[in-house]
Parts: sequence; C-alpha cells; structure tokens
Amino acid sequence: MKDELTHQVDMLLSEGKSRFQIWKRLKNSENAVGLRGRLNNKALLKDKQKYRYLNIFLTLILLFVTTSKILGVVLIAMGYEPLPRGILIPKGIYMFVSLVVPMINMYILKEVFSFRRSGYMFLVILTTLSLVYPENRHYPEILFVLAMIAISSVLYFKLFPKKLLIPAPVDKSVDKSVKKKL
Repeated sequence: MKDELTHQVDMLLSEGKSRFQIWKRLKNSENAVGLRGRLNNKALLKDKQKYRYLNIFLTLILLFVTTSKILGVVLIAMGYEPLPRGILIPKGIYMFVSLVVPMINMYILKEVFSFRRSGYMFLVILTTLSLVYPENRHYPEILFVLAMIAISSVLYFKLFPKKLLIPAPVDKSVDKSVKKKL
C-alpha cells in the first residue's frame, strides 16, 4: 500500500512536473530524506514516453530469461535430467537454489516495468555478475546477457542523469574540515 508522500509524488509526476518542482512543493523538515529517495528513484513522464519502447524490449528480454529459468526448474521437477550422467545433485536442493534467480528477476522485472532507478541499477550489476556463471557465457545466453547490460545501462543514464537528480545535503562541518586540509 502506498503512503501519502508516494501517492503525491506519483500524482505530480503524472502531471509532468519536474523533480525540482515537486521537491520545492512537497519538501519539509520531516520528509526531506524520503522525498529525495522517492523522487530520484522514479522516471519523469516525458522520459517514460520517450523510452517506453526500449523499456518494453528490455522487459521482454528479462521476462524471456526469467521464464526459461523457471521452465528449467519445472523440467527438473518432472524428471527431465539435463545434467550429464554421473553428476549427482540432490534434486530438492538444486530446485530450490535454481528458483533464487527467477525470484530476483521477478523483483527486477517489476522495478524495470515501473521505470524505477533501482531496477536498472540492480539489473546492470546482477547481469554483469551473472557472467561468472559459465551457463551464461554460451552462445545464445550471452546475447541476452549483453543486451540486458547494454539496454539497462543506456536507460539508467538516459532516464536518471545526475544533473536532474535531487542532490544529497552536504554536511557543513565535514565540508569545512576538508577545506582546511587543502
């Protein structure tokens, strides 16, 4: 369930307001940290419209990868054994561990579909880390992995440029001590 601040931010973003306009309108001493986080995590309406097809393409790739991982677990549960003979892995534990990646992918899928900054960031980081697993470096899978890294990186930098994000407050005591050292 959405809280009141999130609802207000969503309404103002859907009206086409910028982050800084919303920041000036809603900021007070009690909600500054939460408001900054919500504003910096959501894409602007004009950017959503501009990059919606690229986002849909990324979502479809992620959905395909997630579905194929779930299908692999279902096939193992049904008795299909894709592993070479002689390799013994307890099916119960292997099936549970195999479901971790699709569960994470479903969360990221929800975030990417909603144009949230954290979704793109997690997708870039976790997909890059997935290259450690040898299964993801073979021919068909490597194309999906590289496409997800490239598209999510582009969308992250296009939807959330640093100059359009609400900056964090600067601690003046730390700032003074740094200037004295210089």
